[in-house]
Parts: sequence; C-alpha cells; structure tokens
Amino acid sequence: MNNEHVHVHIVGECASRVEELPKVWQDIAAGSPDYRMRLRDEYMHMAQLFHHKLHAGKVDLYDKRTDLVGYKQAFQGLFGTLADEALNFYGHDFRVQEYPDFASIESRLNQADKDYEDKARIVRIGKNLFKEFGYDLPASFYHVHLAPLAREEVCEIRPLRFSEDDKQNARGWDASLHAQKVFPMQLTIQSMSSQEGFFWEHGCGCNHGLSRVGKADSAFSYKMRPEMRDTWIKDFVWTAWYEYAFFPFTPVTKYLTGNVVEFT
Repeated sequence: MNNEHVHVHIVGECASRVEELPKVWQDIAAGSPDYRMRLRDEYMHMAQLFHHKLHAGKVDLYDKRTDLVGYKQAFQGLFGTLADEALNFYGHDFRVQEYPDFASIESRLNQADKDYEDKARIVRIGKNLFKEFGYDLPASFYHVHLAPLAREEVCEIRPLRFSEDDKQNARGWDASLHAQKVFPMQLTIQSMSSQEGFFWEHGCGCNHGLSRVGKADSAFSYKMRPEMRDTWIKDFVWTAWYEYAFFPFTPVTKYLTGNVVEFT
C-alpha cells in the first residue's frame, strides 16, 4: 500500500479507506443483510485500522526499533498479505449463514448413545455462548466450542495443527482460542461451561479439548462488568484477527502437543 493514498483517520490514527479493504468488508460497509453483528460500525473501523497497521508496518517492532527499519518493506509485503487473508476470512465468517444451526445439531443427537448427555451439555454450552454473544463473535468461535461433538470421546485432546480431522479448521479455531487471552472473555466462557460440568483446555501446541470439573463446586459464576463488555468483545475480535494473520508465521512443534508418538 502507498501510504500517500491513506486519507482516513480514526481516533487520531491513520486507517485504510473502505475501498482498500477486501470486498467482503465493502459489502459490510454497504449494509449487506448477511450480517447481524450489533457492533458493525465498530468492526468496520477496526478493519480499517488493522488493514493499515499491517500494510504500513505500524507496529511496535518498527516504531520503537530503528535498527530494524531496513526490514520494514519486507514486513509490509508479508503481513499486509496475511492481514488481507484474516480480514477476508472474518468478513465471511461473520455472515449469518456461517453460524451453527443449534436446533439441527441438537436434533441429530442420539439419546441411545452412551455419551448422549455429555454431547447434550456441549450443545447447551454452545447455545448459551450464542445467547451471550450472538453475532458479535464470528461463527468459528462457536464451531470450535462444538468441535468435541465430532470426536470419539468428548474430552479427547486434539492438536489442531496436526490432526487430520481438525487441521482444515485450525487457523480460525486456534485464533478464537488464543483470543481468550482477553481474560474477561475466557472467564465468561469457562464460567458458562463449568455450569455444564466442563472446562476448556488449550495449549501452545494448539492442543484443544475439554476436561470435566472434578466436583460440583468446581463450577463458578462470572459476569463481565456491563460498562466494559463491549470493550472486551472488541478486544477479543481484534486479537482473533491478528492471531489468524500470524498463524502461518508461528513456529510450531509436535513436541508440545503431548502426542509426539501418535502424530509422527
């Protein structure tokens, strides 16, 4: 991107123009009915800022390290492309048709299965999460929390990057899990899940799964402060975007998955 062509400022910071964003975000800006997120305007501004910062190399690495300025052009080319990929993915992932049909999922559960009750609880977790966050979080957020339904045992731990069944979704799913470094969001998710007898586990080997609460009193209740709720939601979405962008740039090793033998 040629920075001379940027004429937009948001909260005093340079941002890309809407027409410079991936086409799907131009559709969002135009009011496409495929989107029902409550924070549409805020997400548009975030997309403009995110696009500019990675295309222009406006990150701490170059703002604070003058000795690395010679690498900035390479960064702009690499991370500008990854930023476009992230925004394109989430622009589509926010479409209404991408979200899980909870009623259909629930209707496909077989009451005769020995793990029926566990799976029913997972669906309830997904429904409760959607009731809490709705279309303000991308569809992949809900799909990763429903992923245990497709596993042989709901508490099976899967290394997303290396599992043949999960790796096609790993980039989006892992971004939603790593975005839970926005701790009030993780507390909310874990609190709601604990009411159904589960906690979520995720490690830097991209290993993802559930664990059961050990006792009934292991469940806990947490609610975000109302005045901070939208801030935490926006922080979560922003974090998911850069986690998605950086996913192919992150060093990984099977050594951290706990399944070194199984996945060699």
